[in-house]
Amino acid sequence: MKNLSTLSILFILTILPTMAQVGIGTVTPQQALHIAGDRSTIRIDGLNSSNHPENQGGASMYNVMVNSEGDLAIGQMSGEVFSGPIVSSPVLVRTTANSGLNASEISTKSFTLTQRAMVVITYYISMEFDGYNSAAKIDDGRAKVAHNYFYLGNGTTANPAKAYGMTSSVYSNVNCDAATGYIFNSRSTTLLLEAGTHSIHMQGAVFGGDLNAEAAFQVGFGAIDRLDISAIYL
Repeated sequence: MKNLSTLSILFILTILPTMAQVGIGTVTPQQALHIAGDRSTIRIDGLNSSNHPENQGGASMYNVMVNSEGDLAIGQMSGEVFSGPIVSSPVLVRTTANSGLNASEISTKSFTLTQRAMVVITYYISMEFDGYNSAAKIDDGRAKVAHNYFYLGNGTTANPAKAYGMTSSVYSNVNCDAATGYIFNSRSTTLLLEAGTHSIHMQGAVFGGDLNAEAAFQVGFGAIDRLDISAIYL
């Protein structure tokens, strides 16, 4: 009886290492779980369209993600995060009195990502050029530059260390009727962002060469504008 018990223990100790690897469709598993066979799949009922809100059924396929603990779940669906105007009323930005560079924040938009994503940020903003004090139209023939760009922030506060989506337009007019109407700046930028709350702090800047007061001017940013934010979750 004693010998039988000893043999049983030795047998168990012998097979335990091989039992650490489970094979389905194979007697020689190569990993902790090895499912053999062409086109073999795994079904998890908790991820189907009846049990998981991110699985909307139909013929679509949904990405299965893994978190830091190794848990599997269906990732957030990629798509539009925000689309709409962002400047409630035009924001006036003037150069310095001698036409030097001047900039101002013209709008802010916060958004939240549920997981890491490639974020596509596209904007267009109208601009209306005018004389420095609006008393006279531009007619000095000097180039007037208007920039748009944005800073990223944490939902409330901008980080001005790096500007994104820079684009510019140049306007001039001399000794003739001034052209009126809107000019547009537009740009699309793709950024890799982590999960969390972020914000876009849109800037408007004007520059007349920093030469003299005759080159000074102002721009009204945002009578017609739009911001589109789309997330491609990873």
